[in-house]
Amino acid sequence: MLRLEKLPDSRDQLIQGTLYASLIKWGAVQPQATFLVEAETGRTLSYAQTQAAVNRMRQFLGDTPHHIVLALPGGIINAVLWLSALSGGHHLIPVSPQATDSEKAAIASRHCPDVLCVELQQDAAAFDSPHTQVLTRAACEALLAEPVSQTLLDPIEGYVYLGTSGTTGEPKSVMLSERQIAWTADSVRSSHELSPQDRGLTVLPFFHVNAPVVSLCASLLAGSAVVIARRFSRQHFWEWVERYQVTWASIVPAIVAILLETPRPAFLPGSLRYVRTGSAPLPPADLYAFEARFGIPVIETYGLSEAASQIVANPVPPGVHKPGSAGLPVGVALRICSPRDGDERELHDVLQGETGEICVAGPSLIQSYQYDRGKESFQDGWFRTGDLGYLDEDGYLFIKGRLREVINRGGENIAPREVEEVLQSYPAVREAAVVGRPDPIYGEQVVAYLTVRENWREQSLPQLRDHLRRHLSPQKVPVDFIVLDELPKNATGKIERRLLRAREQAHYGQR
Repeated sequence: MLRLEKLPDSRDQLIQGTLYASLIKWGAVQPQATFLVEAETGRTLSYAQTQAAVNRMRQFLGDTPHHIVLALPGGIINAVLWLSALSGGHHLIPVSPQATDSEKAAIASRHCPDVLCVELQQDAAAFDSPHTQVLTRAACEALLAEPVSQTLLDPIEGYVYLGTSGTTGEPKSVMLSERQIAWTADSVRSSHELSPQDRGLTVLPFFHVNAPVVSLCASLLAGSAVVIARRFSRQHFWEWVERYQVTWASIVPAIVAILLETPRPAFLPGSLRYVRTGSAPLPPADLYAFEARFGIPVIETYGLSEAASQIVANPVPPGVHKPGSAGLPVGVALRICSPRDGDERELHDVLQGETGEICVAGPSLIQSYQYDRGKESFQDGWFRTGDLGYLDEDGYLFIKGRLREVINRGGENIAPREVEEVLQSYPAVREAAVVGRPDPIYGEQVVAYLTVRENWREQSLPQLRDHLRRHLSPQKVPVDFIVLDELPKNATGKIERRLLRAREQAHYGQR
């Protein structure tokens, strides 16, 4: 049975230059209204000042398309560079400042940058591009302080190049256009009901898709403000929410878990309407605990780099947000299909309530990866996400895991998330990741990697096994539990299960 989110026939977001047009619009309507705030310093830029900064950066870069590597920690400069590249016809390549020297050199070799944006001059050496123009943070600040002509510039569509998380296979490169980013940003604005009265907070990096699209561009389209932190701080998070009168915050499940270990601030709920999570599934136990402790709704979402971030979102209050669900499709068509089987090329829809592969289509979706990798993910105009899930009777999406993460024990497929949710409902477990261990009899056995809370005791493990046996069938109960200080994660908070699977393969694959 086909389940589709009906797409609008047309939207302004399909018009080139939407982001720049919005900057001009709000610069005229509310020139002195705050748009950008730097969390650590308190520095602000109004809409008029941001418009001037983007114009100055665009004039500096010129009309000839440049490949710009952006390797700065979060902050106002990142926001200006994203908007300048997307409206000025340039090709932006965001990079983690913590990337290794070999990773930076490989990126420079692949993209041949014309401009390197780095914190300090010496940071450019790792890119091994001696003839590339280097812009340090100080140089960018000085550039934006120069006077600029008030003449409006013509928008020229720019592009952003992002690497996928690589948690399920070989990393691939995604190229997104300004129009695709604007489409998704407007879907976020609509689903999160943002307005000029809102003030968002993002503590996520600008070298991934979430912060620049969900927080920066959605706020721009709404005419609201966004507070940008260079990095997440457990010590300062609630202080920023109070100081800047934040009305919504964009975080990830790992941050939810960390905040659960902080005391409830007396000012809550204050102006904070909700927090939204993305980048990884949120355990329902953590959602319940967060809402109970802080009195703030948690809005779970689901997104893809291949779709410029958000594609599914729970409604904000007073709408119904369902714990454990990623929500309803927004701005895309969505269907649940039979998982990929051999060389089968025809998509078959499963019945409502049955688990299958999540497939999506829409204006924000890329049509291919760079260098034509991953061709099997694109079929009949649909993108096969590799994620498993089902739709309930109300059309809410529940994600159950990934195809490559599914554990095949004696011919029975076990979705890791089902086991992880039960693990994380046990009070002494902080985080959990479940992977398959090679087994000569069953093919794979279930193994759990854990981080634990302070109340973990010697007797906790037998009690945890009893807890699991009460909630899971015997074959789903892990045969082993490995407690780590930290689970491996990428920069957006996703657990790197591939590293845990590699560890299991190394220890047990040849036995």
